[in-house]
Amino acid sequence: MEGTLLHTVTFPEFVDLVRKSFVYNNQMAVPMTRQLFIYEPIGKGNGNTKRFDEVDVQTFGRRKREGEKAKKASTGIGYNVTMTKKRIATEIDITQEMRDENRHSEVGSLITNLGHFCPQRIELDGTHLLTFCNATAYTDMDGDSNNIAVGDGGALVQTAHPLKFSTGTWSNRVTGDPVFGQAGLELAEQLATTNILSNFGEKRVMRFNKIVTGEDPNTTNAVKRVLQSTADVDQANSGVLNVNQNKYELVVLPYLNTTATGDPDSTKRKWWFLMAVGQGTNGWQAYYGEWEAPHMKSVSLDENGANHDYSADVWTFGTRAGYGHRAATGRGCIGSLPTTS
Repeated sequence: MEGTLLHTVTFPEFVDLVRKSFVYNNQMAVPMTRQLFIYEPIGKGNGNTKRFDEVDVQTFGRRKREGEKAKKASTGIGYNVTMTKKRIATEIDITQEMRDENRHSEVGSLITNLGHFCPQRIELDGTHLLTFCNATAYTDMDGDSNNIAVGDGGALVQTAHPLKFSTGTWSNRVTGDPVFGQAGLELAEQLATTNILSNFGEKRVMRFNKIVTGEDPNTTNAVKRVLQSTADVDQANSGVLNVNQNKYELVVLPYLNTTATGDPDSTKRKWWFLMAVGQGTNGWQAYYGEWEAPHMKSVSLDENGANHDYSADVWTFGTRAGYGHRAATGRGCIGSLPTTS
């Protein structure tokens, strides 16, 4: 219930004469998004925003003929994004009567253990950069608009990203949005070899190492078959080599196919991404900025680590965090967004 107050009136099951056992439903999602982002710790006194700029330089040295001056390389500041801090909090209150009369202290301890609230919200928000990758903004569960456009002003995954210092464009959306399979993977790999460009329109090379999906079993099983089969998945001959074996790692995000409030969204259950992550700025330049790591509220007026309402004899347990997610570019993130129902 919202605004939980552990009170003998609202929770009589904890104090009545009936002996019972409680089953605590706490099957939270295992946080998985952290590995996809570049971690950026931000100390106190550094404001509530942080800007990330692309820096580009031309690629190739040019011939210097005898007596001629050397060619000057072109450099430039590309696109940029600004991350804004989001601060979140959750609290639970418990009356003195509940503290004194509760027959099931282990249940009260579980309810007042707030350790999951902030990490789960951070996981949801980080995942939603991919969940809403075909949009430039979305409205979250708090009713706030979140700007998730990449530096060029477009969506994270789209067919025509403009270049800052060239008239060309590049794409990181798989043609036709196929469901995952050998053919779809090869289309994504083709984009990885032809559409990773600098802002001058010159080829860049990234090491793609992850395939990211939601929990749709048809999709995750298809990935496992393609990556782990001991033979080519499209061949009947068991002696044919599977060139994809151990080539990528599967990352399953429990909140990928969800709405802004974290409810299931079947229309996105077959979405998948080929990504280059865990390589700093040599991979996908998406950042998780942490102003305030998840923690229990430190201000306490009693020996039990809780804020104490002296007149009401109510203890308040609280948790806080301050953070942000932002992708500077779509390079290193190739998506296929099949339409389902």
